Amino acid sequence: MDEIVASRKGGASRSLTPAQVILVLLAAAGIGAAAWWWFTPRQVRNITGAVTRGGKPLAWPGDEGRLHVIFVPEVRLPDELPTKAECDSAAGTFRVDRLRAGSYRVAVHMFDEHHIDALGNQFDPGNSPVRHKVEADNQVIAVDLPETLPRGGKR
Repeated sequence: MDEIVASRKGGASRSLTPAQVILVLLAAAGIGAAAWWWFTPRQVRNITGAVTRGGKPLAWPGDEGRLHVIFVPEVRLPDELPTKAECDSAAGTFRVDRLRAGSYRVAVHMFDEHHIDALGNQFDPGNSPVRHKVEADNQVIAVDLPETLPRGGKR
């Protein structure tokens, strides 16, 4: 029994003082905060732009045309979905409040009152050849679609 008491007194194992415990916890919290900041994707705000066709404003097939612009991330995070822009169909403009910085495929639809795409679905999220990098706040993106559609789409 004396040996047990002697080994505890001789103490190869020492306890941390309360100040050391606080220092270790603060260091762990600092490392955690730095890792969160480093690995959290940067958000870009107020992305705006206009859609034109052959350098001209969009011509709508009917009276009630509706513009849809969708940003699809080239490299998606596990819980990330495409982002639909707020669109002004008459002006051919769009706005996104917030997006993660990165490369995007930009999908564009010009729907008529029967929900038929005047672009023949040539620029839908799976087919659109339009790509843009979103890098800065207040970035303006010009999307100029060709006058003649690829792959035999409607004109």
